[in-house]
Amino acid sequence: MTTEKKIIAFLQFQLPLIAWCVFVYTASSIPSPKVPALGAYTDKVIHFGVYGMLCWLAHIAFHHQPNTSIKKYSLLVAVLFTVVFGMSDEFHQMFTPGRSSDVLDIAADTFGGLVYSAVYLRFRFYQYG
Repeated sequence: MTTEKKIIAFLQFQLPLIAWCVFVYTASSIPSPKVPALGAYTDKVIHFGVYGMLCWLAHIAFHHQPNTSIKKYSLLVAVLFTVVFGMSDEFHQMFTPGRSSDVLDIAADTFGGLVYSAVYLRFRFYQYG
């Protein structure tokens, strides 16, 4: 693979995941009083959606790795990455003023990744060749 193709592949497959991780980390760094309260369990729905998207981007990024083991198990690796990133995000929020760590947030994060996986396995919206 030429250097130009490697750069294009990085921009197309890995950069979106990196950008989303930076977005999530930055958003979770905002002190709580500056985040509007939207409802009782709205934050869990947001966690579900954000981490479902994270799992999707991770699946794509891991599938387009040169390592054949990672490529073969890209969906499993993406789910594990989603869970670990969610746990690290909750740990990070323990040190953010006005924020707290919540096990239900980790559950919503995990559920978002698992639902993406189930939808992908059921419908296979895109095929890798």
